Amino acid sequence: MKTILILFSLCLATLEGGFWPDFSFAYTHGKGHVDTNFVRNDKQQIVLDRKEKKFYYDAKPSTKMTYADAVKYCEKMDYLGYTKWQLPSKEEMRSLLELSRRDITVKHAFKNIQKGIYWSLTKDRSDEAWYFDFDLGRYFVADMNKKFYAICVGREK
Repeated sequence: MKTILILFSLCLATLEGGFWPDFSFAYTHGKGHVDTNFVRNDKQQIVLDRKEKKFYYDAKPSTKMTYADAVKYCEKMDYLGYTKWQLPSKEEMRSLLELSRRDITVKHAFKNIQKGIYWSLTKDRSDEAWYFDFDLGRYFVADMNKKFYAICVGREK
């Protein structure tokens, strides 16, 4: 009986002390906050970031590749007559995370981002670069020889 009372007291103190984590990510029940700056163009199969004047290739997912191959993949892309594609920076990748919706970790406008890990252009050390996990909504650094997916970004002229 004493054990139950002690456990109950600890739980109550934890809740009252504000130590209980809030996993809601500002989710409003029934109404996820959707970032309306990201708009899909189904015909061209790109996602436009109207606020930052960028567009992301979203026609089909890439295969997994090393960091160097991902950089080349975007640099060699010629899509819609645009040839200045590149991997998104760490900040651009972070902007794709939809933290205000509990069940989706990538902006709603994307249809072809796979649940998995994607490279960003941002290097951390000589042999590491930042990656983004669109399954779990996290990001960190990894060895550049690992194989992850790539998404490419272009900027309006």
